[in-house]
Amino acid sequence: MTGTGEGREGPALVCRNVKVNGRRTSLRMEPYIWDSLKEICERERLTLNEVCTQIDERRGEANLTASIRVFIVSYYRTAIGSRGFAEDGPSPILRKALDDAVPLED
Repeated sequence: MTGTGEGREGPALVCRNVKVNGRRTSLRMEPYIWDSLKEICERERLTLNEVCTQIDERRGEANLTASIRVFIVSYYRTAIGSRGFAEDGPSPILRKALDDAVPLED
């Protein structure tokens, strides 16, 4: 699958240009990833370019797109801590994440 359609394979990838360390580069990520990154930028009062540059400066040999995805997961894991987890079965957080990221087909 080329990732150009929506369906069982997942959402289409969106290509956007960002400036990383002053140079323009294109990144292809899922819309939900872009939305999450935008939300983080707004919360931290940083531009998309600033956050991507900070990630780029720390990633070593890792792929920038993969590093951004890992950063987003780490950011939200740190933010949530242990709040909201259920002791007896799936938590509301799990259900919401599944509904948002992998909605059931009607």
